[in-house]
Amino acid sequence: VRASSRVGLRRPAPAVQPVLVRPGPQRLCRPVCMRRCAAANLRLRSLQCRRLSSRSSTSPAVVFLVAGEASGDVIGGRLMRALRNEYGGAIHFEGVGGDSMRAEGLASSLFPMSELSVAGFAEVLPSLPRIAARLVQTQRAVRRAQPHVVVGIDSKGFNLRLLRSLAHRRAAAGRNGIPAAPVLVQYVGPSAWAFGDADARAARLRGGVDELLVLLPFEEALFRRAGVPATFVGHPALDDVAIRGEPPGTAAERAAEAAAFRREVGLSPCAQVLCLLPGSRAQEVRAMLPLLLRGVAVHHSGL
Repeated sequence: VRASSRVGLRRPAPAVQPVLVRPGPQRLCRPVCMRRCAAANLRLRSLQCRRLSSRSSTSPAVVFLVAGEASGDVIGGRLMRALRNEYGGAIHFEGVGGDSMRAEGLASSLFPMSELSVAGFAEVLPSLPRIAARLVQTQRAVRRAQPHVVVGIDSKGFNLRLLRSLAHRRAAAGRNGIPAAPVLVQYVGPSAWAFGDADARAARLRGGVDELLVLLPFEEALFRRAGVPATFVGHPALDDVAIRGEPPGTAAERAAEAAAFRREVGLSPCAQVLCLLPGSRAQEVRAMLPLLLRGVAVHHSGL
C-alpha cells in the first residue's frame, strides 16, 4: 500500500499539524486495486493525523463504517483489509455492514444492512420511519464509540445525512472547546454529474464531509471545483479485474476462456449471449427485470 512509511492510525498524532499530502500522478501507473486502497488509506491517515491529538498511543484506532447494500459491503471489506494491513492490525472496526465486512473484522452490525437497501419512491416512503430511527441509532452509536474516522460507503441518502449531522455536532463541540473528532469520509459520491445543475448539486456536500473518495476520474475535479475535498481512487469493477488478473493478455486466450465458459454452462459456441443486470436491490430487480426480459423477447423476435 502506498506511502506505508507515513504516520499510521495506531501512532499518536503529532503536536504540529502535518501537511496533507495528496496522491500524485504516479498513482496512474499502479494496478487499480492498489491505487484505490492506497489513496483511500492515505486520505484517511492524513486527515486523521491533522485532526486528532487526544487519542492515547496505546489504544487501537477506531474506524466506524456504514454500508447499506451488497456492493458497499464488498467495498467496505476491501477497505478494512487494506487498513488492517497498513496499520499492522492495531485497528478496531464498528458500524453497519454485511458478510464481507464481518469477514474482515466487523464484530457485529449495528442493525441489518438490508434495512438501508431501499430504492424507488414506492419502497422508500413506507420505510422512512424505520430509516429515521436507524439514523438516530447510528448517531448515538458513533457518539458512544468515539471513533477516529467515520466512513460512509455509498448509500448516499443515509450516509450523507449521517455525516452532515456529525459535522454539525462537531462544529458545535469545537465552539465549546472540545477537540474536533471524528474525521468524516464518504466513499462513493453522488452522481451530481448526471444532472444539468451538477455544480450546485456537488456544492451541497461542502461542509458535510472532510473527504470524498470518488470512483470516476472526472468527479474529482467537479467536487473540488464546488469546494468539496475529493480524491479519485478508482472503480471497484476494475479492481475485480485487477485482483483476478483478468482479462487474459491475448485474443487467443480470451477466445479460449469464452469457449470454456460456454461449455461449462451448456451454451452453443454460436449462441448469442445477452447479460441482464437489473441491479442489486430487491426493488430494482422487481422493477427492471420484467422490462429487460421484454426487451430480450423483442430482440429475439427480430432475429
